[in-house]
Amino acid sequence: MYSFIDMDLRKPTNDQFFQFIQGGGEMGALTRSFDWSATSVGPPEQWQQSLRATLGIVLHSAFPMFLFWGEDLICFYNDAFRPSLGADGKHPALGKKGKEVWPEIWDFVDPLLKQVMTTGEPVWFEDQLVPFFRNGKIEDIYWTFSYSPVFDDSGRINGVFVTCTETTKKVLVFNQLHDSERRFQNLVTDATVGIIVLIGKDMIVEIVNDAYGQLIGRSREDLLGKPLFSVIPETEPYFRSIHDRVIATGEPIFLNEHPYFVFANGEKKEGFLNLVYQPYRGDAGDVHGVMILCQDVTAQVAAKLKMEEIVDERTRELATANRHLQRSNAELAQFAYIASHDLQEPIRKVATFTQMLEAELGATTDRQRNYLDKIKNASSRMLLLIRDVLTFSQLSRDTDLVRPTDLGLVLDNIADDLELLIDQKHATVSYGDLPVVEAVPLQMSQLFGNLISNALKFTRTDVAPVISVSSRLLGKSALKLYPMLDTRCAYHHLQVSDNGIGFDQHYAEQIFEIFQRLHGKKEFEGTGIGLAMCKKILQNHHGHIYATSGEGLGATFHILIPENQSCFANSSTL
Repeated sequence: MYSFIDMDLRKPTNDQFFQFIQGGGEMGALTRSFDWSATSVGPPEQWQQSLRATLGIVLHSAFPMFLFWGEDLICFYNDAFRPSLGADGKHPALGKKGKEVWPEIWDFVDPLLKQVMTTGEPVWFEDQLVPFFRNGKIEDIYWTFSYSPVFDDSGRINGVFVTCTETTKKVLVFNQLHDSERRFQNLVTDATVGIIVLIGKDMIVEIVNDAYGQLIGRSREDLLGKPLFSVIPETEPYFRSIHDRVIATGEPIFLNEHPYFVFANGEKKEGFLNLVYQPYRGDAGDVHGVMILCQDVTAQVAAKLKMEEIVDERTRELATANRHLQRSNAELAQFAYIASHDLQEPIRKVATFTQMLEAELGATTDRQRNYLDKIKNASSRMLLLIRDVLTFSQLSRDTDLVRPTDLGLVLDNIADDLELLIDQKHATVSYGDLPVVEAVPLQMSQLFGNLISNALKFTRTDVAPVISVSSRLLGKSALKLYPMLDTRCAYHHLQVSDNGIGFDQHYAEQIFEIFQRLHGKKEFEGTGIGLAMCKKILQNHHGHIYATSGEGLGATFHILIPENQSCFANSSTL
């Protein structure tokens, strides 16, 4: 075989025979310099006009081209095809037999060449995997190419003309997109929430999972490729506008406990859904559809409504009973009985399901562990509170429950209990050194817990809540300002102040009456018992509570509590 070694491309030996392919770049020079007499095609002066014409087209084309010629399928190619052979591979392949150049893929190439040369019919492949040796290794390479017959001067097929382009990058990108789409499809299919993707103004169902189909009583096959409202037209008046708004604005819409109904199998199916309408964007970022996520919360809403009915009924019962009940130990005992039987069971369930949740989760993060610990601690404290109330009502002399109580520690526990609410409200709760007093710790927790909770509840919309608790010891002269206090005892004056909505001072006494509310339930949640409990607690401790405020000026609750209960040894309370 002729060697390219020592070939001088600047002085082609056969220029006089290659007037038809002057130029042609590197491959043109190699073609002119090659010793063709050592090949089956023979010297250039013997070449047929058809070979010369075809080779002229190949070498002067900017598109990758390759030519097999003669019985040995001698190889010709142009500069545009040259990069496809790599840096360390088959180049130069000029003048070699096809079988010698392409041994690793000859079992694929040879049948195609024979088919074209036998039948005269061209063949064409798109994105065909044709791995061959280049850059020092076998590479997986994708091609779009055609094989066409070339006729010699006698009209016989004597060659195969190849046009080709490498599409490896395009195929790899396509495969990545296809894999990504397949993963997305699998994610949608396996999701437990209903998912559907609607395309265009007609809301054609492009993607949908079984969970969505179950919500509306349809199969995926009933939905795919169809306009959604042609399948469930009864929902269009309620959901079309939501879809159109997302398309128009490109912004998602979130709906909680949204009612819906469909007709399935001749029956009306209705319930409540948590919905997310998410804009579905194309490659250019334009919104051309909507992805909808649906979670069935019918059972939760039913339970919530039932609970609200129970709460409303219980509240009415308590309000009716309050008109007939007098403040007595019997009232407290009855309340404790209700609390112990009606409240302990839900708290026990909270504790039980928390333990089950903890076991189900197994290994947890520090943050999850912190939340679980807070739930367990809060439920434990609630059970203890309920049981203490029951014990309190059953004691003939409640002095057994009085002990030195650090009010600073009480505030620490309350701040910890209300930590999430404080963070949500972006509130600041501050308190300095607070005294140690003789009191029932449980009732002190109730007292300050109610006051801090109220301060967090009755806040102004655009003002971060600021709550402070301060204390000072009342002097003898100050005691004279409060005729309801026993001047034989030392009292602490604690102030719980906030910057909330406040109230008209005209209602300063009314707010401490049981079930008395200054605001409707829709504005602020609550039962109207909290401040009445505070008043009762201070009465039990021979103290007093009052409030000063103004509308929009915040409120300050003044607590007057004795340092010791020994002054009241003969009293009927504590």
